[in-house]
Amino acid sequence: MRRSTIIGAVLAGGLALAACSPGEEAAPPAPGTPPPATAQEHADHGGNTEHSATDQEFARQFLAHQGQILDLAELASEQSTNAQVKTLAGQIQQAQKPELDAVNNWLESSSGQESGSAPEDNAAEQAPGGTLLSDQRIQQISALQGPEFDKQWAQAMVGLHEAVLGLARTELEEGSAEELRGICERVISSQQAELQQLRNFA
Repeated sequence: MRRSTIIGAVLAGGLALAACSPGEEAAPPAPGTPPPATAQEHADHGGNTEHSATDQEFARQFLAHQGQILDLAELASEQSTNAQVKTLAGQIQQAQKPELDAVNNWLESSSGQESGSAPEDNAAEQAPGGTLLSDQRIQQISALQGPEFDKQWAQAMVGLHEAVLGLARTELEEGSAEELRGICERVISSQQAELQQLRNFA
């Protein structure tokens, strides 16, 4: 009799647990409850809510212009006979290469650029106002020597710097990526100073 009572109590307890446990584990969220933040982000934005099409377009244009700035800076470092121009070109390379790398890394991480494509491939035909230099223009500058080289080089660099400053200011006004905002603030500070020096040779 005692054994039957114990078995009956155990069975009753097991049935009670079986009745409540599944309901507790599988209870659906209340109607209108939003999904977890990560799920919502992936559903709405492919897992990234920190950038927009404006940010990606800025990055592509920036890389195209900045790439030409660095190419011309390297050219002047090798070809100019003016010590001041060579010094400025070296300073530009040192200041602007890290910014180009930072934007390129951001663009790749945001899936905004196909693997293996050069920045110029994406932006050369889209630059506002034709502010990128043509291959012919770069070849013309490369063929020059002495003071004329320095003058034409500086004029080309002024145009590129002004274009980059315009891109950076637009990104600060309209963009949403915090990382790009920090880069733009640094670029504006450094390239404004470079622009003042370049105008002395243009």
